[in-house]
Amino acid sequence: MGCVSSRPQVDDALDEKRALLIEYASRVTHTSQVDTSERLHALREAMRACCVDAYVIGTEDAHASEYSAACDQRLTYISGFTGSTATAVVLADSAHLFTDGRYHVQAAQQLSRAWTLHRVGEPHVASWCEWLQGPDVPRGAYVGMDASLVSYKDAVTLKAALASRGVTLVFPEANLVDDIWGEARPEPMLEPVYEYKLQFAGVHAAEKLAKLREWLREQGTSSAYVISALDEVAWLLNLRGASIPCHPVFPAYMIVTQHAAALFLDPRLIRPPIQTYLAKLQVSIYDYDAVWRSLREAEYERVFVDVRASYALVHAAGEDRTIVQTAASPVALAKARKNAVEILCMKRAYKRDGAAWAKWAAWMEDEMKRGANLSERRAADALERIRAKDPLYAGMQAYDAISATGANAALPHYETPLEDAPLIDRVSPYLNDSGPQYYDGTIDTTRTMHFGTPTPEQKRAYTRVLQGHIALSRAKFPQGTTGAQLDMLARQPLFQDGLNYLHGTGHGIGAFLNVHEGPHGFSSSSGGAHDPEQRARVLQDGRIWHTH
Repeated sequence: MGCVSSRPQVDDALDEKRALLIEYASRVTHTSQVDTSERLHALREAMRACCVDAYVIGTEDAHASEYSAACDQRLTYISGFTGSTATAVVLADSAHLFTDGRYHVQAAQQLSRAWTLHRVGEPHVASWCEWLQGPDVPRGAYVGMDASLVSYKDAVTLKAALASRGVTLVFPEANLVDDIWGEARPEPMLEPVYEYKLQFAGVHAAEKLAKLREWLREQGTSSAYVISALDEVAWLLNLRGASIPCHPVFPAYMIVTQHAAALFLDPRLIRPPIQTYLAKLQVSIYDYDAVWRSLREAEYERVFVDVRASYALVHAAGEDRTIVQTAASPVALAKARKNAVEILCMKRAYKRDGAAWAKWAAWMEDEMKRGANLSERRAADALERIRAKDPLYAGMQAYDAISATGANAALPHYETPLEDAPLIDRVSPYLNDSGPQYYDGTIDTTRTMHFGTPTPEQKRAYTRVLQGHIALSRAKFPQGTTGAQLDMLARQPLFQDGLNYLHGTGHGIGAFLNVHEGPHGFSSSSGGAHDPEQRARVLQDGRIWHTH
């Protein structure tokens, strides 16, 4: 639910063909719509009860996770929208959903008439933060949100911006969506945590903890590091879980000092072998909710939190002594720099997955040549079955497979229907964007195929994308260059034809962790684009490096 003040630059003269493509996609995509009018009515009653004029709901959980467990999918419950990134604002007489270009078509299909869709990224469309500062929210109004579901940095920025307009940001004690969801709310997933073996991790957890403590000592005072990002907790302790769809992580907080380490999680996630493992690391185990009391009562001089830390977490730690790290925090950077074992494992995983892909592609080609009618769903399931035969398959996908034919393939985060999925045709491209979780690597592979004769226009568009990919892969640049700057290399060939795409170009990937991993990436807002001080420091070094 990031509060971004600037919007991507979009050509005012949108390509007519692209507009027609999106219009066509909205007709052929199969997506269900949910009438949430009764839920909105109940939410407004709860808002009136606590004197809130507008209520903000995002897709994140308390750890700012990209993918959340069913029990944390509050925005889906209140709106019916199932995309992974969006923010809703509910007022007494209207309901608004803000999402980026990846989900414009999907949101238009899934939202009922009770909702107004804001297509963020298009010209003159404000982000949810900017919109709250506009005329739709009058002076004297109270805007409410769950303090544990918004980052501290976003909350402070929004609070000040609203105050300048006479609007007050408040944090009700209870989550209002949870209140009306009641007993129908799904139970948390309680898959036991397990050790991620050294043969895959490459570095012992004790060594990782020692490095973090070394960083703490360099700060020069008695301090603590609080970790709220789930992938960082899992990486630091060499533990994995299955409590979050597609990501092998588990809900937890961690506090590390120079002399102690504490892990806060549901005790039902811990089995005796992991208790023994953590005891050897001298990591104490506490109940998940005990983190709040621990932070309030601890006498640290300074508390460091990761950039995703919630307003509630910083408030409990004490705002006057808490320092919020940038995206390039010591833990995030250490995790992003893959060690030799992780790199080797990832290469092996991708080679095996490439073989699985080749088997599947051969099957697809044979089926299509003999005239079979394959649906998007059948194609996706067939690939998943082949991958699941791998002895290191971890039992989950890295993300929901995007199996898309024709115009559906133009939707960056298209959701392939479980039932009545469209048939793959032979006159337009077919896209498969999918990947499994192997114990030795997280896979993200996207390929475009054609089972007939591509048109000249299709060939040209495919070639333009290929040219951009080659340009980016061959780039040589000074250290300190940001991913946002390099992103333009991939788009330049498309720009020549008046084309563009409203999503990122590339991203980091975890070592059997999250499929999207920062702080590096290629997009208009990644790779240090918003950290000018760090970039200036690195540029002073003057060294040259290049990609392979």
